[in-house]
Amino acid sequence: MTEPENRPRSRRPHWVYDAGQEPEARDSLANERTFLAWLRTSLALVAGAVAVSSPALEFSVTARLLLSLGLVLVAAVALGVGWHRWTRTEIALRTNSTLPGFTGGIVVLAAVGLLMAGALASAVVSH
Repeated sequence: MTEPENRPRSRRPHWVYDAGQEPEARDSLANERTFLAWLRTSLALVAGAVAVSSPALEFSVTARLLLSLGLVLVAAVALGVGWHRWTRTEIALRTNSTLPGFTGGIVVLAAVGLLMAGALASAVVSH
């Protein structure tokens, strides 16, 4: 049995790349760039967690711990949202289906907003 010429055997995950037909390269690459943006956002959130945990900031120990853990948790969620969105979009491109919505992005945005409000409240209380 031979593989179709437009589907290399080494592409993983198979459950994504085996769906439907090969989409336009620019669409698939744009989807990949969007996933990489989610990855960069996750890394920035982890960097923020490291910065917030610094004793140089005038947060209480409890506030630093809660804000840092919250940022790491949001980073993990953002990475999961990015992966989930990449797979759903890639399959939609391959099967000519409806593209997914932006629900995950709204959840991450709301979580970051809550953490920012917590940081502001902690700063106001400590002064």
